[in-house]
Amino acid sequence: MLSVFEAWDLAGKPITARSRLYSLAPIGIGTAFVEGLSGYVMRLADAHAVSTGSLIGKELSGCVRRGGANLANLGRFWSGINGVGDSAKRWVQALESLTLRSDLRYLTLLPFERLFPKPLLFRRVRAWCSACHELMVSRDEPIYEPLLWCMKLVEVCPRHRRPLATTCPHCLRSQRPLTAGSRPGFCSRCGLWLGHTIDPTVPCPPGAVPTEYQLWLTEAIGKLLANAHRIQPERLRDRARDALLTYVRVFAEGNRAAVAEVTGRSIYEWCNGGSAPRIDTLLRTWYQLRLPVECLLDDIYAASCSVVQEEKNMLGIRYTRKVAPSRTREQIRARLEAALDEQPAPSLNEIARRLGYSTAARLYEADRHLCWRITTRYRESGRGNWWRSSGAKAICEQSRMKEVLEDYLGSDRPIPPLNHIASNLGYAANTSLRDRFPELCRALSAKIAEQKRARAAAIEPALEQALQENPPPSLQQITKRLGFSSVSVLKAHAPDLCEKLKTNRRAYWQRCRLELRGKLEAVLMENPPPSLRSVYSRLSVTESIVNASFPELRRAIGLRHLQHQKQQSQARRQDVQAEIREIVQMLHTEGICPSVPRVISLLIV
Repeated sequence: MLSVFEAWDLAGKPITARSRLYSLAPIGIGTAFVEGLSGYVMRLADAHAVSTGSLIGKELSGCVRRGGANLANLGRFWSGINGVGDSAKRWVQALESLTLRSDLRYLTLLPFERLFPKPLLFRRVRAWCSACHELMVSRDEPIYEPLLWCMKLVEVCPRHRRPLATTCPHCLRSQRPLTAGSRPGFCSRCGLWLGHTIDPTVPCPPGAVPTEYQLWLTEAIGKLLANAHRIQPERLRDRARDALLTYVRVFAEGNRAAVAEVTGRSIYEWCNGGSAPRIDTLLRTWYQLRLPVECLLDDIYAASCSVVQEEKNMLGIRYTRKVAPSRTREQIRARLEAALDEQPAPSLNEIARRLGYSTAARLYEADRHLCWRITTRYRESGRGNWWRSSGAKAICEQSRMKEVLEDYLGSDRPIPPLNHIASNLGYAANTSLRDRFPELCRALSAKIAEQKRARAAAIEPALEQALQENPPPSLQQITKRLGFSSVSVLKAHAPDLCEKLKTNRRAYWQRCRLELRGKLEAVLMENPPPSLRSVYSRLSVTESIVNASFPELRRAIGLRHLQHQKQQSQARRQDVQAEIREIVQMLHTEGICPSVPRVISLLIV
């Protein structure tokens, strides 16, 4: 019987596409420690056993167009690799085409290009956490540099809560984030290992302890980077703006100006349709308002309102601009109905202050009958006019009131109005003083009127004396001397003298202006021409005065000084060239090679 063997499929199978470079898998996508694209380039070069400069110069420079990846300008274009502009897109496209990977854009900030403007994104020097490098080695993990370390706003390591290092512990020098000799975990200058173990029992130095804001900022940026793969870039900016507007509406009663007092003007302008703020301003606003970073990722801001409500008291928004809250009649009516059940019964003014109003007018507009019921209930509770009830303790003893009034009456110092005296004693008006001590109050009123007449009579002599002064003082200065609060008092009692003083003052300033013009014209004849700063210092004037009054003379003085500096520089250059020529000829005559160090040693600078 013949044996039956298994059938073989001899048809050729398709060969998968081969990548030009190793299809190296990025590290940490979906975590706060996602690898940066600049660190990926270092690791890719290390995997091919070539330097970073060789990889970029031999392979990447042909793919990254417009001159962004050659060795000559690598130091200038390194920040574009991890950024949000066209340069980052070209780097991602080049590396993805060479490695046949499709997830390298998550190693940059490209998912956040609608939210993060370019300024203040990346630091100019390389930063790292030495403990993280040592941890990677101890766990036998690949050594890499997270994108988090490249960002300028991140100053501490979220894992070890220590400041990031920027200086090599061996050569004590800083490094560029990406150079031709960069290797992950090693210094690009001396080539030594950057990691070392940190003893957790040893506390940080006092100046190196991270602040609460630094830790929050690092954690917030880490959350954004960890969720970069599921972010909708086209919705990011609108979602951030909607979250701010929702906060203003729910927790600031629609008062954008009050929130701007805490967060800054740029956020106020953005809420009103202006340009987006910088990343540092936006994240600081999120920290100050205690907003969850998750509301930038999904439309879950309504679910996170409870978190914000718990932190509301910590914010303490003040209505410093006196902007009335925007509430509907139904909202105010609901607050009034709730106040009817409170114990003890509140007054209508208390409820108005709770709602952010300075008076109860808006409450009466919402529901007049409810306001009447609250007022009646407050009166019946006995809390109103409590000083009229039997056995109530007096606000101020009559002996104390009489002592204060007699003290003012017998003194020579200026007497304040009776309302001020009553307010200092605890009363809202002077009626209580007049009812108890009518004769003292009449005597004080007469003395106050006499003081007013004396102060008014001193206005004309003071103005006449001011007309003789040189330079003549201003009306504001005279008002301050006499103790008045407004210039209108002087104009009401002596209008003609006020006009004369103003005329004299205008004439004085005109003379000063003509004198200053003469001095500036004389400066144009000086040799050597002085600088504008020295002219301002010598004439005791400011730049704004000269620029506003004599712009032509200012330009002429500045141009003349600049031309003089150029002539001096040209003359010095010609002298040095002539001296170098003589030295070279002398060395050549003596048969000595005129090298650059030898010429410099003989040059007299």
